[in-house]
Amino acid sequence: MSGHPRRHHQERGAVAVEFALVVPILVVLFFGIVNIGIVLAQQLSLSNSARQAARFAVVDVEGRACGDIEAEARNAAQTIGMAPADPAYALTGATGTCARPCADSTATTDLTVTLTYRSNFVVPIPIPGVPSGLDIAGEGVFRCEYK
Repeated sequence: MSGHPRRHHQERGAVAVEFALVVPILVVLFFGIVNIGIVLAQQLSLSNSARQAARFAVVDVEGRACGDIEAEARNAAQTIGMAPADPAYALTGATGTCARPCADSTATTDLTVTLTYRSNFVVPIPIPGVPSGLDIAGEGVFRCEYK
């Protein structure tokens, strides 16, 4: 038999109170990690797809048009929570027409493909001051390889 039976009886609800105090913090941390993981996956996808589209544009096989380059960028950007139509697309830096972006370029002209996206958190965190999402962007830059 224990020497202090009253002490055990007095601490009976302490574990439940401590659990109730710690669980909300752990839940917010868990969902924060999940949200940031998804945003990082989307950021990686944007960067890779912009780089792939820029490379696709500068290696002229059949006179690729702006629509082909945009389709390449959007299709490659598909990932967790992000469809091909979601990212905003921009092609800059080249001096040619949209039918052949590098056609009138010099040897030092770079072509830049930029994709931007507003990533809304999958699980919103209802804490004042915490944003509901982040603006992310990916950029691919390649030098024009043809004139």
